[in-house]
Amino acid sequence: MPTHVIEKSVFDTSRIEERLRYDVWRESISCVFDVDAPRENRDPRRFNVTINALRVGDLMLSDMRSVAQFWQRRAVEIARDGLDHFMFQLFLEGSAAWEDRYGQHTARAGDILVFDLAREMQSVTTDLRHLTLIIPRHHIVPLLNHPDQHNMRILPASMPIVQMLAEYIMLLNRNLPLIDKVDGNDLMPAVTAMVASCLNSFGPVGRNAGASTNDDLVNFRIRSFIRQNLGNPDLDVNRICDACGISRSALYRLFQEEGGVRHFLREQRLDKAMRDLLAQSDTQIAVIARENGFSHANDFSRAFRRRFGMTPRELRSSRMDHDTGRYVSSRKTGPEYENWLRKLGVTIDTAF
Repeated sequence: MPTHVIEKSVFDTSRIEERLRYDVWRESISCVFDVDAPRENRDPRRFNVTINALRVGDLMLSDMRSVAQFWQRRAVEIARDGLDHFMFQLFLEGSAAWEDRYGQHTARAGDILVFDLAREMQSVTTDLRHLTLIIPRHHIVPLLNHPDQHNMRILPASMPIVQMLAEYIMLLNRNLPLIDKVDGNDLMPAVTAMVASCLNSFGPVGRNAGASTNDDLVNFRIRSFIRQNLGNPDLDVNRICDACGISRSALYRLFQEEGGVRHFLREQRLDKAMRDLLAQSDTQIAVIARENGFSHANDFSRAFRRRFGMTPRELRSSRMDHDTGRYVSSRKTGPEYENWLRKLGVTIDTAF
């Protein structure tokens, strides 16, 4: 059985020259989020962030303390870094708040907040401490009932299944640093099974209270069919209805909250094309466009620019600058977790 050495890393702004602390932090965390802090929190005497991180194969866990900040992950960050992971934050202290089309939300101590790093988000946090578990998409998606409907989901501390997951994450954080090596073949399936079991206890984010279990099953079947046929340029509403045995009106109702089924189909194609552009750096852009259902490269480029704020060619160029260190100058400070995030699961095709 292969074993993995448990790699450990510490990022602490108190070790950085005072006048540089905030700027170094912003550049460092830009591998995932664009952050900002209130003026009073940028004061070097007040500002502080610490991250104690560890990595075991494709699994990453960190213990973070931070002053209050504003966090966002926009299309430009998603396209630039190409991270395709799920992130689970167990709040031990403090809270995060945000607003979306479903209303206002707050994750508090004891809650677990779920991020899909292929989706956009923004939130405001108080001073906080949380444990963060990061799992590459391809490890957990096969176990999920609704793999693309968990971004910005609060798993409430009041639920026993969430309490079990919280205790499991704390157990990992407490014991993994005490071990030198661990059996990677056993650890990842155990962790993903525990997390998936918890997530599958919930329906889709924003689900209508009157929605039935049958609606969930139909929704899951349709989304799976769409993801499996993204490369078919003839995939449209009629083909989806015929293949899934559903009426047009019922299909439109299921995707109403997401801007319609056509919008969902295009977003899925663009998201997969973005991942393909980064993973297949030697493949021509026109080929990737065709493989993701776009008959014309120009149409693909325009749609991609509207979605991510840059053309496919600009994406590859910015990623090259990012990887060579010209984009994030703070790489000289040595926060290993930045490189770890990019290495998680890189040897395996992450497409659905």
